[in-house]
Amino acid sequence: KPRSEPQDPAALRRVPLSVEEVLALNAAVLQRSTGLSRADVETLRAAARSGPGPKPALLLSDVPTLTSGCGVVDRLLRGGLPVGGVTELFGPSAVGKTQLALQFCLSVQYPRQHGGLQSGAVYVSTEDRFPSRRLQQLISEQPSLRRDVPLSLIQELRFSDGVYVEHAADLPSLLSCLLKRVSPVAPPGGGLSVFPPQPSLLSCLLKRVSPVAPPGGGFICVSSS
Repeated sequence: KPRSEPQDPAALRRVPLSVEEVLALNAAVLQRSTGLSRADVETLRAAARSGPGPKPALLLSDVPTLTSGCGVVDRLLRGGLPVGGVTELFGPSAVGKTQLALQFCLSVQYPRQHGGLQSGAVYVSTEDRFPSRRLQQLISEQPSLRRDVPLSLIQELRFSDGVYVEHAADLPSLLSCLLKRVSPVAPPGGGLSVFPPQPSLLSCLLKRVSPVAPPGGGFICVSSS
């Protein structure tokens, strides 16, 4: 049970988590896993943010972003999905995680002047079949969803050809897929988004996949319910 009273500062130094894990996990999970108060968790995260090492992309002002195609979502993300790092999107069933992932698979294909990366997407599913029908529906709705883009440009893009689908049933096969099949052919600057992983999967992606990912454009989505 998380404690409500402030802890001894020495307790913060004894937290058995890496800086990357402190920054990646949300406050509620940190409270449960460490037993610290909410105030101490915020102190711990502030120290992690101010120290050396990786920083949350949303805290950096010079990180390129990939638009979601929705102004409201982009404002919440401070411009869009940060490129070149790991993003976790989590929430209850049927709140739109898969729909947003599919939209990013299309957004990445737009030219940079329209918020894209002029690249492709790799969609890795760890459980269900790829939602191809939903993707085709989103493609057909692009003219109404992306009114900021000339219709002639939307009609020129072959969206289906820019989405590559992989399946991985467990962590070893997922790592093999990302490290051996995706990374060698990914364009420079890949962003990795996870919708949503188990904590061990997120930690693995942060420590093993991100350092070897090429620095630059493209979108990799790992979908896990």
